[in-house]
This record gives sequence, structure tokens and C-alpha cells, in this order.
Amino acid sequence: MTFEEATAPSALEILRRFRSEKTNPEPFYVGLADRTVLGFDRQLEGKTILDLGCGPGWYSVALKRAGADVVGLDLGQADIAEAAARGVTALVGDGMQLPFADATFDGIFCSNLLEHVPDQKRVTDEIARLLKPGGWGWISWTPWFSPWGGHEIVPLHLIGPKLGPRLWERLKGKPAKNVPYEGLWPTYVGSVVKGVRDDRRVRVDAVYPRYYPFMRWIMSVPGLREFASWNCVIELTRR
Repeated sequence: MTFEEATAPSALEILRRFRSEKTNPEPFYVGLADRTVLGFDRQLEGKTILDLGCGPGWYSVALKRAGADVVGLDLGQADIAEAAARGVTALVGDGMQLPFADATFDGIFCSNLLEHVPDQKRVTDEIARLLKPGGWGWISWTPWFSPWGGHEIVPLHLIGPKLGPRLWERLKGKPAKNVPYEGLWPTYVGSVVKGVRDDRRVRVDAVYPRYYPFMRWIMSVPGLREFASWNCVIELTRR
């Protein structure tokens, strides 16, 4: 069976798997990766793709199965070792200062990295720099005020990025990972989308909620989009 013929999990099945994501992450992430890549309307076969913020390589593997020549990059040494064990060409690097020449890639896939860097604009600037003319970018992230925006400190993140983490630490101690302002930074739909739209090197093709793209009208409503998008996607093309 080819990758195109494979059956990706349904949205409901993905949601069911998410419930056990912390204790058994592989079924959730493999299913989400297959569902995401099978949904692409971009040419993948034979293209050179950067999986930016590749983590342990779930999406890199799915992109490779679709015929792409994939390079993975992540700041975490353990994640890179795990990606390499899955057969991914992967290297350690900083998404805000990427070790590649201009116009290197036909496409850049970037899933849930932006909320883990202190300066999201530097990442989107690097994506624009590295794309070949006509190349595409697919960027998703979790806005701070969405249901999962605070990661380990949900739901206290909803009272604000300063007060929420302080109250969580007082009640439960410091989170083991994704500590606000150390491994997790407040990220907002409005500012990220504006930063990409203002970049004349790229054209924004679409902005939509990742898990329910048929409700993309949400993204045109300031305020609502910060809460209701859950996970936001920007698709762009290098001019």
C-alpha cells in the first residue's frame, strides 16, 4: 500500500488517542502525522523538505513515506537521537538561527515550535529566508489562550501568562517541562499572523484552526481566535 492509499485516523480517533498522549504518545503522534501529511495539497515527492522542530521525528517519517527528501532539525539532543533512530537525517540547531544557506528548501514544515521559542518572528523570518522561490511553508502553533496553551499548567494559563504560572508554582510546584518563559512562551494569533503578512518575501495562502479547518472564519475574529482556534495553521508561499 502506498502512503497515499493509507487510511489516516479520523479526527475523533485522534482526539481519543490524545487522552493518553502523556503516557503513550506514539499512537497519537503517528496518527496525527499521517493525517496531517495525507491532507497536504502540496507536491511532496522528490522535494527537499525541512522538518523544523522535528522532535523525535514523527512528521519527518510521514513526509519521507510520502516521497520527500527530509531534513529534521531540533534543539533537543535526545529528540534528535530518537529521530535518527527512526531513519531521519536530523541535526541539532536553533530555529531562530538556522544553519542553512538562503533558498535551500522546497518546503518547510513546522509543527508546534513557535510557542517554544522566545521570539516567534525570528523563526518565521528564517523560514522565509530558507525557502526557494515558489516554495511553501506550513506553520502551526498553540496560542497561549487556547485550551492547551499553557501545556503543563492548564487551565491556570487562562488567568494570564504572568499570574497563571506563579499561582501554579505556589499550588503544585514548578512544572517538569514547558516552564513558562523557559521552555514555553506566550504566543498569540494576531501578532504571529501580522508578522508573517508584513513579510514581503512571502504570500499568506491560508490561516485556519488545525483541527477543524472548515471553521476558518474564526481566524478573522480578534479575541475569539485566541481562545477558539486551539491550534493555528499558516500556509504560505515564497514569492
